[in-house]
Amino acid sequence: MHIRPVSEHDLEDIIRIDEQISGKRRANHWESRITYVIRRDPDGSLVAENDGRVVGFIIADVRGEEFGFSQTTGWVEVLAVHPDYQRKEVAKSLVEHVMKRFRTVGVSDVRTLVGDNHADLKTFFESVGFAAEPVVVYHKKVS
Repeated sequence: MHIRPVSEHDLEDIIRIDEQISGKRRANHWESRITYVIRRDPDGSLVAENDGRVVGFIIADVRGEEFGFSQTTGWVEVLAVHPDYQRKEVAKSLVEHVMKRFRTVGVSDVRTLVGDNHADLKTFFESVGFAAEPVVVYHKKVS
């Protein structure tokens, strides 16, 4: 397996992986997200390749003091692995590589958000050293 920065050439593979997981084809969403992350930090988001094919990706960002946190924070915004490659250390490798990147740019705190309905994802993040924080997410529908 090879880990490298995401590129615009990975777009179709990212769309395919997301579609396998979510059941939805969100080409416009991913085109704008990948364009944004490459422009903002070309080395900050990564893909995992197996035999030249993208099998997983991680979208990560470094942001300043926001959401009430008093320090610069690394954020794992999206972590996705094609179902055929899950539980094969792809996600773990992606997280390890992004953690190295965070250390390189001086980040000491990393956060992510996981919904209550994603038990497998919670278990995964706990297995790589993340712990739940007492943060409340507020939501309101726009009417």
